[in-house]
Amino acid sequence: MGKVILCTGKTARNPYYFLSTGTRIYTIEELCYYIYHNIETVSEELVCPELVAFLRNELGLEERANQLEKLYATHAGIKDIIVLILCSADFSEEEEIRQLLNELDSLNEMTPLQRKKRAADQYLENGQFRDAMKAYRNILYSREPVEMNSIEYGNILHNLAVLYAKTGAFVTAAEEFRAAYERNGNPESLKQYLYALKFSKQDDVFDKEIGRLSENRALMEELE
Repeated sequence: MGKVILCTGKTARNPYYFLSTGTRIYTIEELCYYIYHNIETVSEELVCPELVAFLRNELGLEERANQLEKLYATHAGIKDIIVLILCSADFSEEEEIRQLLNELDSLNEMTPLQRKKRAADQYLENGQFRDAMKAYRNILYSREPVEMNSIEYGNILHNLAVLYAKTGAFVTAAEEFRAAYERNGNPESLKQYLYALKFSKQDDVFDKEIGRLSENRALMEELE
């Protein structure tokens, strides 16, 4: 967001806990920040009486807690709940909130599988590698992959391979990058496959693949 946010309100003694990510929240600014950067996974965990109690008892935001309680009672939409919370602190500007709500609209138009993929991608982007790997595996090992085309399936394998590479499991990463390329045909998956072969010291396989790709001058130059 390009700015520093000072936490000027009360700090909770007992934090609010987001089960999906294992994140503990101690201030209203932290809550706003979490919502803003986890919009794909946060919705269901914002509709619970524990959040009202957190605002009222831990942060001393009696008025906001009462307003949130009224929204729950009238079965208000998640948009109204998010706006109420984000406006509880000097965190997000009006345009940022509008963009977030537009993103929420886009999420609502996605299939359940697409939303799960989006959430897994967000975990990866945020450096939550364990959560990302679990989310990708849950997609691949469920019945839902039949809903994906070859490119979508390959892209998930590619991201899973990235996670293996980040943990130093380059042999497994190479296998997943190869499988990803076979499905998505993406030159980036092929390139990362070759890098993973090199890092895992599979020199014979690497030389064989390089020989097969020798006519692809652009790729060879980039690899060099």
